Amino acid sequence: MERRGLYRQGDSDTSGDRPVSFSPNVFANGGPTLGSAIADVLGLDDTVGVSDDEARSILEGIAAEQAAGGDYYLNDPLEGREVSPNTGQPPGAAPGSDAATGADAQVDTSIPVPTSEWIRKYNPGVNTRVLPEVWTKLENFAISLGRPIVMSSGYRSPAYNATLSGAASKSLHMRRMAADIRWGTSNVQARIDMIQKAIDAGFTGIGCYDNFIHVDIGTKRSWGGANNSYTSMPAQYIPVLKANGFPNY
Repeated sequence: MERRGLYRQGDSDTSGDRPVSFSPNVFANGGPTLGSAIADVLGLDDTVGVSDDEARSILEGIAAEQAAGGDYYLNDPLEGREVSPNTGQPPGAAPGSDAATGADAQVDTSIPVPTSEWIRKYNPGVNTRVLPEVWTKLENFAISLGRPIVMSSGYRSPAYNATLSGAASKSLHMRRMAADIRWGTSNVQARIDMIQKAIDAGFTGIGCYDNFIHVDIGTKRSWGGANNSYTSMPAQYIPVLKANGFPNY
């Protein structure tokens, strides 16, 4: 893979390979020697708070996924820390959610809001209008756990997804095929059990993040860790994924 540079405002590139850092924010829209990198491939703004090492790791993850025949752009490379490009703060309520206001409150009103004692929202800004198939799988997932699950992200309109600087350009959240569920535990074995039960419920996309598990009904794949590709999946989760036939392990 061609090595491409990330430049922070005020940086100087003396080696032709790696910038010298003088400021904490990545200036990701190119540089005098190596050209653009993370801004181009992920559609991020110039300053996104991503370190040079992290950005390089993400690029390596993209290359690995592509070499394995996968599509990295289905995965959210910075999911869990998305910010609005306008405010630099976490984005507002998802259109169609309980917390949406103005025109956003009228979005998707033709789609019923599903309800279940087994599924709760992390906050009023979550739009729970996933596909009925996904909702049923989520409910079965929760029942198998023996406790309600907490959804931190469900449906995202394409317009809303585009405002999230960490969201995947092909995110299955936009197709109502995905949900993010809070782990609800820091116990490793309990999290492994959650992965197995999510798979048993019929989810074929598994993303393992610090605070939540992403589940979807897209192609069979998994990702997590530092660059949110299979290459950085935390080691403790690999055996259960491998045992269930997830590729690349």
